[in-house]
Amino acid sequence: MRVIETSLDEDLKLFSSYLWQHRVVHRIFEERGRQVVELADPALADRVRDAYGAWRSGRLVLAPAPDAAANEPGQGLRRVRRALARYPGLTLLVALAVLVFPFSYPVADGRITAVAAWLLIIDPDTPGTVLPTLPELLASGQVWRWFTPMLLHFSVLHLAFNCAIGVELGRRVEASLGTLGLWAVVLLLAGVSNLAQYAIGSSPVFGGLSGVGYGLLGFVLVMQRRFPAASAWRLPPGLPIGLLVFLVVFTTGVTEPFGLYVANAAHWGGLLSGAAAAALWPRPGHA
Repeated sequence: MRVIETSLDEDLKLFSSYLWQHRVVHRIFEERGRQVVELADPALADRVRDAYGAWRSGRLVLAPAPDAAANEPGQGLRRVRRALARYPGLTLLVALAVLVFPFSYPVADGRITAVAAWLLIIDPDTPGTVLPTLPELLASGQVWRWFTPMLLHFSVLHLAFNCAIGVELGRRVEASLGTLGLWAVVLLLAGVSNLAQYAIGSSPVFGGLSGVGYGLLGFVLVMQRRFPAASAWRLPPGLPIGLLVFLVVFTTGVTEPFGLYVANAAHWGGLLSGAAAAALWPRPGHA
């Protein structure tokens, strides 16, 4: 909804920063020689117009961000520490994946380390030439294996991409549901996606956070539909479109002739279970 139109000579940077600080989702663009402020939530229109009028009349004083402080020694490190403290559950998840990486990347060359063997969905040294059926796997008592393949990554790119997607989506979940809520969602998604991949896939040697990542995508998209006024659930439009395009393209098997085998069942299992979990999730207290 358009709420303000003004001349191009007016600098709206401070006012835009003020709106973002108050979690007012908006955009500012030029149209026919004018600047236009447009809101995502029409219910905030009167509030924004009042704030703009107060700012222009001098009743609301907006101070510029202290750029000099941003360049102080150690400021960057302090920002990182604040981010880690804000998302402890997500920090732990990424840290575990990074710690496991030295023991998981040799799997890409066919070398199963002891750590990877303990984290894969089945132990590759299990006697017998026939893989356990899914019911046999579930009855084995090794429950941790349903979840731990999410920590295994087989290249730097694999790890970096999955962690980036996990951070972008997971921070929204943790900010809204808390650390315990995030881990409840992550473990649900990991279990469903890993078991789906084992049941449908052709090899038990798989891993990565991508099943969880697609699950978080499904979760956030459904929560966005359920609670459109909550800014935490809003995603850049290109992110879900890009991930869903990749999902469909990879599912066709187009990458397999080039030796790139993708855990498509884990991705679909994660996406669908994430969407279902969001549809059933209780209303967050501050959504």
